[in-house]
Amino acid sequence: MLASVVGCSDPSTQWPDPKTDPTPLRTMKRAIDDDDWQRAYQYTDAVLRRYPNDIDVLIDLAKVAHVNEQPSRAADILIQACRVESFEKEPRVHQAMVALISAGRLFDAIDLLSEAVQAQPNHHEMRRTLFDLYVGTENRAASLEHGRMLVRKRQFDLELLKSLGNTVRRSLDPKPLEEVASRNPDDRRPMIGRARIQFDEGDYEDAIELLREIIETHPNFVPAHALLARSLSSAGRTTELKQWAETHVAGIQQHANYWLAIGDWARTQQHVPQAARAYWQATQVDADIAESWTKLGVSLKQLVQSGSEIPTQAIESVDRRATLLSKFNQQKSRFERTGEISREIATDIAGTLRELGRLWEAEAWAAMATTLPADDAVPVEETRNEIISLLRKNTPWQSTQQHLELTLDLSYLPLPAIVGSSGIDTSANLDSQRETSDADPIGATTPKLHLVNEASLRNLRFHGATADDLDLPGIMLHETLGCGGGTLDFDLDGWSDLYLVAAGGKPPERDSDANALYRNLGGSFSAVTMASGTGDTGFGQGVAVGDVNEDGFPDLFILNYGPNTLLINNGDGSFSDATLRLPSESTSQSWSTSGAIADLDNDGISDLVILHYCAGLEPSTQPCGNDKQEIPRSCSPMKFPAERDRFYRGVGDGSFVDATDQWSNAPSVLGRGLGVVVGALDDTRGLDILVANDMTQNHYWRGNAETNKFKLSESAIAFGLAGDDRSTAQGSMGIATSDFDRDGDLDFYVTNFDREYNTLYEQVIPGQWQDRTAMHDLIQPTLPLVGFGTATVDLDHNGQAELIVSNGHVDMFSREGKKSVYAHPMQIFGVDPNHRFASLEHQFASEYLALPHVGRALWTLDANRDHQTDIAVTHQTEPIALLINRNHATGTWIEFELTGTVGARDAIGAKIEIQCGDDRWVATLTSGDGYLCSNERIMRIGLGDTTENCDITVTWPNQSQQTWSNVATKRNWLLVQDAPEAFSMP
Repeated sequence: MLASVVGCSDPSTQWPDPKTDPTPLRTMKRAIDDDDWQRAYQYTDAVLRRYPNDIDVLIDLAKVAHVNEQPSRAADILIQACRVESFEKEPRVHQAMVALISAGRLFDAIDLLSEAVQAQPNHHEMRRTLFDLYVGTENRAASLEHGRMLVRKRQFDLELLKSLGNTVRRSLDPKPLEEVASRNPDDRRPMIGRARIQFDEGDYEDAIELLREIIETHPNFVPAHALLARSLSSAGRTTELKQWAETHVAGIQQHANYWLAIGDWARTQQHVPQAARAYWQATQVDADIAESWTKLGVSLKQLVQSGSEIPTQAIESVDRRATLLSKFNQQKSRFERTGEISREIATDIAGTLRELGRLWEAEAWAAMATTLPADDAVPVEETRNEIISLLRKNTPWQSTQQHLELTLDLSYLPLPAIVGSSGIDTSANLDSQRETSDADPIGATTPKLHLVNEASLRNLRFHGATADDLDLPGIMLHETLGCGGGTLDFDLDGWSDLYLVAAGGKPPERDSDANALYRNLGGSFSAVTMASGTGDTGFGQGVAVGDVNEDGFPDLFILNYGPNTLLINNGDGSFSDATLRLPSESTSQSWSTSGAIADLDNDGISDLVILHYCAGLEPSTQPCGNDKQEIPRSCSPMKFPAERDRFYRGVGDGSFVDATDQWSNAPSVLGRGLGVVVGALDDTRGLDILVANDMTQNHYWRGNAETNKFKLSESAIAFGLAGDDRSTAQGSMGIATSDFDRDGDLDFYVTNFDREYNTLYEQVIPGQWQDRTAMHDLIQPTLPLVGFGTATVDLDHNGQAELIVSNGHVDMFSREGKKSVYAHPMQIFGVDPNHRFASLEHQFASEYLALPHVGRALWTLDANRDHQTDIAVTHQTEPIALLINRNHATGTWIEFELTGTVGARDAIGAKIEIQCGDDRWVATLTSGDGYLCSNERIMRIGLGDTTENCDITVTWPNQSQQTWSNVATKRNWLLVQDAPEAFSMP
């Protein structure tokens, strides 16, 4: 008795055998009273068999298991209790779920919640938890019905709305899932969170390895299969994707990722109808993914190109949905990056969702907007009331009215053979082509690359820095972009001169270091800044070169953070400041970056394209960071509003009027422009403009050439140039143009931030581009680096241009415990005759190439007139480099200078075709030239081992054509519009 009172067991007490004890419950309770929890646990099975439906007993049993550190057993008993109660008590279900997760049984917890929600559909807290777990384990397909019901029942908050609309990148930390996996090492499924992060960051190889590990132990885990399919597709491993598809995992066709991967496979096989069918299936599974609609739109246009009859209205509706979804994604991204407090952005999101026909979701965002800090300028109540007026109890989640794309039926198109259909010949897939190629690998016969920095040797000493302490942490946003420069022959002596931009002051003041003009005197440079009057002291970013007054002498347009500057070449070695001839807006506080001079409206007079980055002066005054950082780092550009790019129409005397509103509508989402190229970029008449935007989708402005009705329309999404292959906006900066695949049209290479590969866009049909970076093995080499300037140069005249990229980070900071590497190596990629790319770093033979740099702008010139292209590069922490091309030219070459007479003298947009025997090259004269720079205007083409003369055809900007026959190589030719002969230049 005493022992019982004090809670101790009497060792002389005889305890009955649990298997034969007629009263196991009484015995168990006696053990509990004696605080003998281990003995009590011995009677668990017997009690459970005797009282399987007694709630009080089940709760006691769960407690006994818990005290004995048997969380999995406790969880199973609590699950039984929940079922006995028909899941009526939410706290009990929550307790069981916590017990399961504590035991590492996350997916049993999901099954429990799914069963509970089915039994008690109005228990919203259980449904919300189930939704969150589905989202966390990358099962969007299963999460949607629960998230949407919660919104309809008005059981939502901001986190739910963000998760419901997230179709782009994983935003959840994978570490909690990894902790669950550590508690139950036999269940690898929680590691899908880490795999998704790897996939989002382009680390496809590691994602594939981890996903295969998950599938090996859980072969029926559908989300892992769907993500594996995408990873294999994105990595260009199409043969393995086909092998994987033969496993036929049940339920996989309910996942959009599966259909996107299958569509990508069909696309690589060049089976357009099958690709279109797969992408359409992806839209049927989940209509909210921009990538599906973007790829579907491109495929439909390819079908039309091949003769299929697809209604124009249907294609337009598909493109419109892709545009709206991309707009929504960018708005949501900016809302999150600006602290999730902007009533204005939340209201804009509601408006976009209304346009998409997602009225319930639109109302929810509008309702959330009313809870954010007040802003009298935002009509949130009006917006919300308008949406509410459209809602009825029976309003579907997704309205199909006025959304033709949602009623489009492409079920008549064939399914790809990879999903079990027949009749598709896969013998010609690209993998086998690449594997069986007997061409020598790149570099096998290529000599060492000699790009020698001879800046000091040639008296070129200039450092255009944005601040004094760029070699220390804590760089402000406006100091990260660096300064650019350009090539011009300002004195028309045939030697390329250099204009270099500086900064260092305080925007928008004119207190920076002066820009500099260097005259090229026989290969050595002499500073003539003072004499020429070109020492602008604005906070310099980039420079555009062109003849704005059509007098034959190149002029300078300098882009500043603050008032821009226009310098007119007087023809006598000096320049006049003509800034007052610009529209008054040009003297504002705008942050201009890159620009271009070209005759956009085909009236014979050059116009201006001006890119803007972030709006206002706050980016130059506001540091960012958190309380744990001793040194603040620069803010994300997404923290600040973007500013619209401008188009100025040239009048003819060197003055301009702002034609932005007259020529264009505002794009669906304003960009933060950094790189620009202007030229005849597609097969339609008129000049086009490609803008590389930072963290917002790129813009592609297509122009028509009818002078009286001239208009620019922005359609980057529809043309496949807005983002990467997943339709994701990137931190884009530089642009290189070339006919990479030698099929006669222009392709683009766009540099991006780290963890975002640089993107190779190939023009697959006229006016339609695809991200084919993976196909050319160009993803992995650029993922760790931050790319800025880029250009295509045929270094050795072998007939195939190399890709050159200037890299460098924006600051020195720590991210996820890892310190960023500030200086990065320059990259050069070679292309073989089969259009395969590979890094040539193993062939670097000069000191500059062997060392890392904090590179920024990069542009081309022939500094020593040896008819080989040289490279100029600016940096953050060192002076400009002038990389003289000392490579042994293995092939022949030909050079052209073009002069327009009917249109603008610069002839931007002219296309030149060189036919030498059976070989053909096509090049386009462009302006802008990428990141903060202007290239030399001489078109230099390497011709490989050609020994015969060539036929030259030029299509001028007004579409007139001229042909010059039997033109000699290894010569510089001046081609004048309508002149019957080509002029050989010294």
